Amino acid sequence: MARLSLTRTGSADYRDYLRSAAWGFRRVRWFRDTRAAGAEPACPVCGVTLAEAGTLDLHHLHYDGVHQDPVTGAWKARESDEDLMPMCRAHHEQLHASLDARKEYLGWDRRRATVLIVARMIRRHRKRPA
Repeated sequence: MARLSLTRTGSADYRDYLRSAAWGFRRVRWFRDTRAAGAEPACPVCGVTLAEAGTLDLHHLHYDGVHQDPVTGAWKARESDEDLMPMCRAHHEQLHASLDARKEYLGWDRRRATVLIVARMIRRHRKRPA
Protein backbone atom coordinates (compact mmCIF):
# COMPACT_ATOMS: atom_id res chain seq x y z
CA MET A 1 0.00 0.00 0.00
CA ALA A 2 1.36 3.39 -0.95
CA ARG A 3 2.49 5.84 1.70
CA LEU A 4 -0.11 8.34 0.51
CA SER A 5 -2.88 6.06 1.70
CA LEU A 6 -1.96 6.79 5.32
CA THR A 7 -1.60 10.55 5.06
CA ARG A 8 -4.10 13.10 6.26
CA THR A 9 -6.64 12.54 3.51
CA GLY A 10 -5.14 9.78 1.40
CA SER A 11 -4.84 11.79 -1.81
CA ALA A 12 -5.88 15.01 -3.48
CA ASP A 13 -9.07 13.27 -4.59
CA TYR A 14 -10.07 12.52 -1.01
CA ARG A 15 -9.42 16.13 0.00
CA ASP A 16 -12.00 17.07 -2.63
CA TYR A 17 -14.36 14.46 -1.22
CA LEU A 18 -14.02 15.86 2.31
CA ARG A 19 -15.10 19.25 0.95
CA SER A 20 -18.10 17.80 -0.89
CA ALA A 21 -21.78 17.93 0.00
CA ALA A 22 -21.80 14.12 -0.12
CA TRP A 23 -19.36 13.98 2.81
CA GLY A 24 -21.27 16.69 4.68
CA PHE A 25 -24.51 14.73 4.42
CA ARG A 26 -22.76 11.43 5.25
CA ARG A 27 -21.18 12.98 8.34
CA VAL A 28 -24.52 14.32 9.60
CA ARG A 29 -26.17 10.95 8.90
CA TRP A 30 -23.45 9.08 10.85
CA PHE A 31 -23.96 11.20 13.97
CA ARG A 32 -27.76 11.02 13.65
CA ASP A 33 -27.79 7.24 13.21
CA THR A 34 -25.30 6.66 16.02
CA ARG A 35 -27.38 8.70 18.44
CA ALA A 36 -30.61 7.07 17.23
CA ALA A 37 -29.05 3.69 18.11
CA GLY A 38 -28.64 4.94 21.68
CA ALA A 39 -24.92 5.72 21.63
CA GLU A 40 -23.39 9.12 22.30
CA PRO A 41 -20.41 9.62 19.96
CA ALA A 42 -17.20 10.21 21.93
CA CYS A 43 -13.48 10.52 21.30
CA PRO A 44 -11.91 7.14 22.15
CA VAL A 45 -8.82 8.88 23.57
CA CYS A 46 -10.22 11.46 25.99
CA GLY A 47 -13.88 10.47 26.12
CA VAL A 48 -15.25 13.91 25.27
CA THR A 49 -18.73 13.44 23.82
CA LEU A 50 -20.52 15.17 20.98
CA ALA A 51 -22.90 16.70 23.52
CA GLU A 52 -19.97 18.11 25.55
CA ALA A 53 -17.89 19.34 22.63
CA GLY A 54 -20.65 20.46 20.30
CA THR A 55 -18.79 18.90 17.39
CA LEU A 56 -16.45 16.00 16.75
CA ASP A 57 -14.38 15.04 13.72
CA LEU A 58 -14.91 11.72 11.96
CA HIS A 59 -11.73 9.85 11.07
CA HIS A 60 -11.80 7.45 8.11
CA LEU A 61 -10.34 4.06 8.93
CA HIS A 62 -10.24 3.65 5.17
CA TYR A 63 -12.00 5.12 2.17
CA ASP A 64 -13.68 1.99 0.84
CA GLY A 65 -17.16 2.96 -0.25
CA VAL A 66 -16.11 6.42 -1.39
CA HIS A 67 -16.39 6.80 -5.14
CA GLN A 68 -16.53 9.59 -7.66
CA ASP A 69 -18.76 9.27 -10.70
CA PRO A 70 -16.39 9.47 -13.69
CA VAL A 71 -19.01 11.24 -15.84
CA THR A 72 -20.57 13.77 -13.48
CA GLY A 73 -17.75 14.07 -10.95
CA ALA A 74 -20.30 13.65 -8.14
CA TRP A 75 -19.05 11.95 -5.00
CA LYS A 76 -20.79 8.89 -3.55
CA ALA A 77 -20.45 8.56 0.22
CA ARG A 78 -21.00 4.90 1.00
CA GLU A 79 -18.56 4.29 3.83
CA SER A 80 -19.85 1.82 6.37
CA ASP A 81 -20.52 3.23 9.83
CA GLU A 82 -17.74 1.03 11.20
CA ASP A 83 -15.22 2.77 8.92
CA LEU A 84 -15.70 6.10 10.70
CA MET A 85 -14.33 6.96 14.15
CA PRO A 86 -15.40 10.03 16.13
CA MET A 87 -12.53 12.06 17.57
CA CYS A 88 -12.08 15.42 19.21
CA ARG A 89 -10.20 17.84 16.95
CA ALA A 90 -7.00 17.79 19.04
CA HIS A 91 -6.71 14.01 19.04
CA HIS A 92 -7.70 13.74 15.38
CA GLU A 93 -4.91 16.15 14.47
CA GLN A 94 -2.49 14.23 16.69
CA LEU A 95 -3.50 10.96 14.98
CA HIS A 96 -2.83 12.44 11.55
CA ALA A 97 0.49 13.90 12.67
CA SER A 98 1.52 10.37 13.65
CA LEU A 99 0.20 8.81 10.43
CA ASP A 100 2.00 11.43 8.35
CA ALA A 101 5.31 11.47 10.18
CA ARG A 102 6.16 7.94 11.23
CA LYS A 103 7.93 5.64 8.80
CA GLU A 104 6.96 2.81 11.14
CA TYR A 105 3.58 2.60 9.35
CA LEU A 106 4.89 2.28 5.79
CA GLY A 107 3.21 -0.69 4.17
CA TRP A 108 0.43 -0.82 6.76
CA ASP A 109 -3.19 -0.33 5.85
CA ARG A 110 -4.87 2.74 7.28
CA ARG A 111 -7.14 0.83 9.69
CA ARG A 112 -4.27 -1.11 11.26
CA ALA A 113 -2.11 1.99 11.69
CA THR A 114 -5.04 3.97 13.14
CA VAL A 115 -5.89 1.28 15.69
CA LEU A 116 -2.28 1.08 16.90
CA ILE A 117 -1.83 4.86 17.11
CA VAL A 118 -5.13 5.38 18.92
CA ALA A 119 -4.25 2.62 21.42
CA ARG A 120 -0.92 4.37 22.11
CA MET A 121 -2.69 7.72 22.47
CA ILE A 122 -5.13 6.21 24.99
CA ARG A 123 -2.27 4.78 27.06
CA ARG A 124 -0.47 8.15 27.07
CA HIS A 125 -3.68 9.98 27.95
CA ARG A 126 -4.35 7.68 30.93
CA LYS A 127 -0.82 8.14 32.26
CA ARG A 128 -1.10 11.94 32.35
CA PRO A 129 -1.54 13.39 35.84
CA ALA A 130 -4.99 14.80 36.52
